[in-house]
Amino acid sequence: MFTVSNSPTQAGVVIDGAPYADELADLQLPFTSIDLEYVNPATDNLMIATDRPSFIQSGTGDDIINDNNQRAGDMVIDPGGGVNAIQASSNLASHDTIIVDAESDAPLIDVIIGLKAGDNVVIKGLTALSPADFFTNTTVSTLQGLMLTTHLPEPTSPAAQTFLSGYNVSDLAAGGRLSITSFTPPSTMPEASPYLLLHVIS
Repeated sequence: MFTVSNSPTQAGVVIDGAPYADELADLQLPFTSIDLEYVNPATDNLMIATDRPSFIQSGTGDDIINDNNQRAGDMVIDPGGGVNAIQASSNLASHDTIIVDAESDAPLIDVIIGLKAGDNVVIKGLTALSPADFFTNTTVSTLQGLMLTTHLPEPTSPAAQTFLSGYNVSDLAAGGRLSITSFTPPSTMPEASPYLLLHVIS
């Protein structure tokens, strides 16, 4: 189930969600146990929480999304545009994948907290870093971490910024806590987007 509110002071409404419609098939990642989804493309600023493996996709508002899942399985969060805060699950049997659509949803800032081994960040539209894309160590509010800033499809396009709390540039080095791989979809999947996969090792 999902708890959704459009105000920090408003009591959340419990929503069952809809059956998962397999929107993530184009990523070709081995997601497990996802049977529900909550998709809301509204411009409202939302607070969303879930208690089970599921898929959440929100719109262009400034959203707060919390993964409270205590079951085994995968949680996939696509927070859309705006300035968003995403809290990954502390459950070691649950793995979070955060989708950042740098080409379609920018401008955006995604602040991701609580990543752990096995979690992923997918940067859609990006397969390699250009001179206009860069990682920096920075501070957001009181959090220290790693910021990826990218501009797609052109260097002058609006920025998509992804902040990984608790990480730094040295974690991207060989043997570090983060690995980077790229995915280019086969010609049989013309609807799929290429992406850069940041995988959390520790």
